[in-house]
Parts: sequence; structure tokens; C-alpha cells
Amino acid sequence: MAQGEPLGIALVGAGYWGPNLIRNFNALDDCFVYWVCDKKPGRLQFIHERFPHLPLTDNFDTVLADPRVHALVLATPVSTHRDLALRALEAGKHVFVEKPLADTTQRAQEIADAGRAAKRVVAVGHIFVYNPAIVRMGELVHSGAIGKLCYAESSRVNLGPPASEVNVIWDLAVHDIAILLDVWRQKPVAVTAFGNRYLHPHLIDAAFLHIHFADGSMAQHHVSWLSPDKVRRFFVAGSQGSLHFDDMQPQAKLRHIDQGQDSRIGLSDTESKELYYKPGEIKVVALPADEPLRAECAHFLECIRTGAKPRASADEGIAVVQILEAACASIENHSARVEL
Repeated sequence: MAQGEPLGIALVGAGYWGPNLIRNFNALDDCFVYWVCDKKPGRLQFIHERFPHLPLTDNFDTVLADPRVHALVLATPVSTHRDLALRALEAGKHVFVEKPLADTTQRAQEIADAGRAAKRVVAVGHIFVYNPAIVRMGELVHSGAIGKLCYAESSRVNLGPPASEVNVIWDLAVHDIAILLDVWRQKPVAVTAFGNRYLHPHLIDAAFLHIHFADGSMAQHHVSWLSPDKVRRFFVAGSQGSLHFDDMQPQAKLRHIDQGQDSRIGLSDTESKELYYKPGEIKVVALPADEPLRAECAHFLECIRTGAKPRASADEGIAVVQILEAACASIENHSARVEL
């Protein structure tokens, strides 16, 4: 690849999320989309109608053999990630893999090992770590703006997909775990999870994940396919304040709330005063209007050019998959604590 030459990209998988990746990579100036690959003719026709200039193929080998292609973007079912990623890395391509990295920790590790052996970039599609609100949340946490980290809680619920090869934990909790690890910047030590199959006979469709850290901080994540309302909230509590992210708000997505006031603290038996408790000052955090997916795609290209480690690298992908596996193992073992 010559200096200044656009990076050649091929996108594999044109299902639910694939067209969004195609749109963003196609709009970036420093890359060129040489192929869109999918086995289903209907999906290729859908892409042709929206991007008539893009070459299409149903043959993965055609993509691998093209020397113009420097990197593959995989937006295929998670069960295919390991095999497709390994083949791409063996062919000398950089790889972007949609979340989660793989369907087991062992397979995720195989992808990471192959990437290191091939000296190629492996990035994972943990889009929320590129969200300006989450980036700023992490900055505020580690600047000491809310004091010592205490706990996090999140809710990510909606009506479930009509068909899925993964349960609600792998479908939805993957996002909040990626956010948690990005903000906490440490790995948890144990997972306890509760969940059940209500409307889906073979898949867990509602769950609560409890995640424990060595310093005593913790997190709880609620995910469900049973809610008619779409909820996307992530709350972080510290010893001196809190941060609240609500992705469903059109404005003011991130709020910084100072430590609350409580007139009952230190009150003597002889004092006569009004008793109350209330939140402290609520500040809306200013955020850039960057599209997270555009930032994610651009960062992948930057890492290929510079050799930098992606913000969501294979190592982060492995850590997330390990927690997903532990949560499911906990549920299958009557919500037993699973050490990591």
C-alpha cells in the first residue's frame, strides 16, 4: 500500500447492520469499497438498489483473493466470526469484526492470536465506546469528577428480534459490558446472573447481570426482549456525584449530577429545621455531534495506517465475551457466582 493510497475495504454481510457499515465506509475519503459480499441474493439486491456503484459477490474466496483489499469488515452471524476472521488474517487482511468478537472465549482468543501472528489489526464493533457521551463519561470518571467509583446500573430493553441465533445477553448486554469495561478500565473478578426463557422456548429473553470488581465496586445490567418500550440508560454512581447517560434523549444525553444534599445528616435532637434530601446541581455535559459509527470506522482505518491499537481491540473483545459466557454459565447453574 503506497503512502496516501486509499485503503481497500470489503464488507462481508449485508443483513441488519451491514448496510450501516457500508454507508459509513463508503463515505470516508481515505478508503475505497471494492466488494460487498453476502450469500443471500435478496441482500445483494438491496445493496445494489442503494449503492449501485459497489461491486457485489456471493463468493468469500473472491474477496480474499483480491490484492486490492487490505481489510475485511465482518457483519455476519457470530457463529461465523472465528472461521471468517481466521481466513481473512491468513490471507494477510486486517479485520473489523462486529460485536461480539466470537461465540466463545476460546474462539475469540484464537482470532486475537492470529491477528498478532499476522501482524494485522483486529478491531471489534463495540460501537458505544466510540459514542461521545461514553468517551466523556470515562474522562469525567478518571478525572475524579464523581469521586471514587461505587457502582453502575443499566437498562437496555426492547421487543426481541423475530429470529436470533443468540440470547438476549449476547444480543443486548454485550453493549453495556463493553461500556462498563471502557469506563471502569479494570476487569471484573466475578459474575452472577439471573435470567429465564419466557416467550422464546430455547433462548433467554430477560436477564439481570451482577458484575463484581476487586475494589468492591459493582454493576447491574438489565436486558430484555419483552418490553414494548425501547430503553437505553447507563448510570454511574461515585462517592461525590453521578453520571447519567440516556441514549433515547434527543438532547442532553449525558448529565453530571453533584452529590445530593441531606439536611438530616448531623442533625441534633435539639435542632428545629426542615428535613429533606435532594440531588445536587445537575449539569448537562456538552458533547460533539459525532456519529459513533463513523468515528468507529475512521478509527479502524487510522489504526491500520499507524499501527495503533484500536479502542475496541481483540483484547477488549475477549474480555466482553468472557463475561457473556460467565453470565450464561451462572444462569444455567442456578445463578451461582462464576469467578473470572
